Amino acid sequence: MKSLVLSKIVVIAPMTLSFSTALALNLSELRGDARTEYRSPQGLTELCVISKKYPGGKYKNGDIEKERQLCAYNFYTNMGICPKYNSTNPAILMLQPNAKYSKPAIDASNCNLDKMEVKTEAKFKQSITCSHTPSILSYYHVSRILGGVGRVPPTVIRTMDKSIHQRLTVKANNYLRGSREEIAQAWRIFADWHKSPRLHPNVFDNSQTQVFGALSDNVKNEEKYMEVSGRGSYETRYERFMKQAPFLRVSSAQSVAQLAGSTNFKNVAQTALQMKDVSDMILLDTLLNQQDRIGNIHYKFYWYYLDPQNPGKIQRDKSDAEWVNEQLVVPPQETQKMAPYQAALVKEMVLKDNDCGISKTNMMRKYSVLEKVRHMSYQTYRNFLAFHQSLNTQDSRDYFQQELLFSSAEFASLQQNAAKARQILVEKCQSGQLKFDVDLENYVPGANLPSVSCL
Repeated sequence: MKSLVLSKIVVIAPMTLSFSTALALNLSELRGDARTEYRSPQGLTELCVISKKYPGGKYKNGDIEKERQLCAYNFYTNMGICPKYNSTNPAILMLQPNAKYSKPAIDASNCNLDKMEVKTEAKFKQSITCSHTPSILSYYHVSRILGGVGRVPPTVIRTMDKSIHQRLTVKANNYLRGSREEIAQAWRIFADWHKSPRLHPNVFDNSQTQVFGALSDNVKNEEKYMEVSGRGSYETRYERFMKQAPFLRVSSAQSVAQLAGSTNFKNVAQTALQMKDVSDMILLDTLLNQQDRIGNIHYKFYWYYLDPQNPGKIQRDKSDAEWVNEQLVVPPQETQKMAPYQAALVKEMVLKDNDCGISKTNMMRKYSVLEKVRHMSYQTYRNFLAFHQSLNTQDSRDYFQQELLFSSAEFASLQQNAAKARQILVEKCQSGQLKFDVDLENYVPGANLPSVSCL
């Protein structure tokens, strides 16, 4: 894996040098639905901008609350800030102070989080190495446009005083001095970029005084969804993914009932939900040019159950089930609570790592993955058809370029991907090769199955 990730850093860094300063972001033009201003110690006005909602998007109350919370995080008053030392892409971590570690203590530390009892509440990332700000922003909003697929965490636009970010870059390079890891090389690249901000308009604004990027909620207590990704080399990750049982089910001509061996809600819940999550992910990544998904898929445990007091509705409760020495341990109180119901403990997919997209290599298209999908949520399908149609309007172009910071070329790529995806899915639907049998609502006793239209 390391050799390929290293190549991403080497290749993408020079690419960004080719942009002209005419493309640099004018912060005064960022309006969104809401705009919060902060004053840095040097007197610069930093911004947090909540992008406007796409018409028809399925945004929940929790999304709105989380956006506001993200824009309430202040680099200088209520949150500790540290550079990220792990994985491959640089980021600034927003850390929650506590009784043991105050904000001043966090900021003054060497940021070795393995030895600190603090929680990472959010991550601030920029367009460097494989990371790309419009990718992080658009995954959140396109997820909601398609009905909430992938459970992508809320994200806002944020800026930071360049001098503050430069200090954190120096801290990262001091901590990682001598390291040959990808993250160390990436921070060294960032240090060089700070010396020539004019050459990097995807990271520095047109005044060359601020760094801008995406601030995303940090999902906690998640697990790697290795059942979907499989294990093996980075170079063959997509071939491997397509050989795993979850994808083989999604590409199977058999029905969900045949694959699960049942139509009973309790017995079919995990199979149907996993198949929906996988096909949703494939569509989302096909649209947004995702290069680095496989191996970056997560899940969290939830209970799905049918409550006789609320007939026809699926209830959902968070679970504290966890793996201990490779054994799944479910809290006894949860098992007792669920005993009276038709209940299934399921894995909900979470797509939290979405920075390597939009301007990258579309790996789902490269391997023709969507063409092999035989099962999909009818809700996702209908939402996608409406989205595809809306992309041909000037309002949609303006939205993606003004609210999600797309370039004209990036929006054109999204349109092309959507047109190709529509062609594939409509043809498969019309030929009877696409089954709409992964929505769990179909397996609730007495459910009225929707009439299907391919167009």
